[in-house]
Amino acid sequence: MITALALLLPGVIIASEAQAASETSVSGRVTVSGTNILIDGEIPEEKFFGVVDTTALQFAIMAYVNGDTSVAGKNSVFDGPDTSSNGGRISQNATANDFWHQYFALMKHYDCNLVRIGAGDSWGSSIQYQAWLNHRESYVSMLKTMCEEAMEHGVWVCLVLAGSQEYPAYQFGGEGSVFDTSSSAYSNYIQYCKSMMSLLENENAVAMYDMFNEPDHNNCNANYWHGDKQAFSNWASAVAEDTSGSSTHPRTMGVAGLGTLFEWSRDDFGLSTGDVGFEIAHRHYYASAKDSSLFSQPEAWADHYGLPLLWGELADNSVYPLIRHTYGEEAIWNAGGQAITSMVLTGTDGYPYTGGTLPDPDEPAYGNNNNNEENDTINNPEGNNSNGSLNTDQGSIDSSEKNESKGSSASLAVISLISAIVIAIALFTARKQ
Repeated sequence: MITALALLLPGVIIASEAQAASETSVSGRVTVSGTNILIDGEIPEEKFFGVVDTTALQFAIMAYVNGDTSVAGKNSVFDGPDTSSNGGRISQNATANDFWHQYFALMKHYDCNLVRIGAGDSWGSSIQYQAWLNHRESYVSMLKTMCEEAMEHGVWVCLVLAGSQEYPAYQFGGEGSVFDTSSSAYSNYIQYCKSMMSLLENENAVAMYDMFNEPDHNNCNANYWHGDKQAFSNWASAVAEDTSGSSTHPRTMGVAGLGTLFEWSRDDFGLSTGDVGFEIAHRHYYASAKDSSLFSQPEAWADHYGLPLLWGELADNSVYPLIRHTYGEEAIWNAGGQAITSMVLTGTDGYPYTGGTLPDPDEPAYGNNNNNEENDTINNPEGNNSNGSLNTDQGSIDSSEKNESKGSSASLAVISLISAIVIAIALFTARKQ
């Protein structure tokens, strides 16, 4: 049957095969299955390794969304974690495309395939929230540019949506504490998170969302949690529950996991991250100790709770500026670890980079958006505008490329069908003669 159709409808067969190949192309979509982090449904050969950047997105918002070009190109990665100097500033910063292109080219240059980027504190939370609230279209456009450049260079993003290392924490335009689930601050925070997760649903560059950086910070504990581990665990579980179903991207929460609130034990690991409802457990660790059990035990705890573990911040703090904890990195890999974002790249060979614009990759490492089915959307986005009403036009996914592609395929099929009919008529006429 297929052979006969191939003779009569060659164009249709070719078009069908091309469409099938497109649908199965490598997209770079990150998911989680049990204790494994997957790419396109498979366990990747390479581990996820990268770095933390708590300022690059903020400065990009200020420059390319708010119009303050004086900070364009600034970040906290490429010349140490301090932004007081312009040593690591990216000079290719005339546009968001220029900046993110060089940014992720540098990530690839340092063999990073993951960057944990976004708010580390109230300052960062405020900039991201205000961009979402007041300049949503241009903000999301800039984020999609970031995602496109990330995927072109084979780098994924752990997008941090909020954070606090001080108290009071940022209130997201509401009242009360974001740590109080009955407050308007918490309600606004959840609505913002759900909206952002929906807006970026089809961006394959988003490996995961980090819902909040260090809500268990010592300052937050001293001023809010007061040593109540269960209260924190209940709050983290509420965040997980209240954002459930907002995205098919996995979620984590960037807890420190060790400090004045939580101690070194499997039970405390569960209360802080392992048993609160996110798809990926989390850990931050600063030390100079070289004891493999300090890294293998948290990996074992994550396995116990049936989750993969992201070491969201890791550094050797025996010197300043901080340096990479290379012993810890190796110990984590040896323990079966899958994902690390070092707090710094200091200590990496060839760091800092002092050359010019890095070349384009020979071909994009992965596709970014529009690789999902059209119905791969989230049904409960709650995009909030300035007056608190539901904003129904902010969560749409740009499907123009999909529609254009489908239109091209349909046109090809029609042309092929007409050709086949002409051929069939010719064959029929020839037989009668």
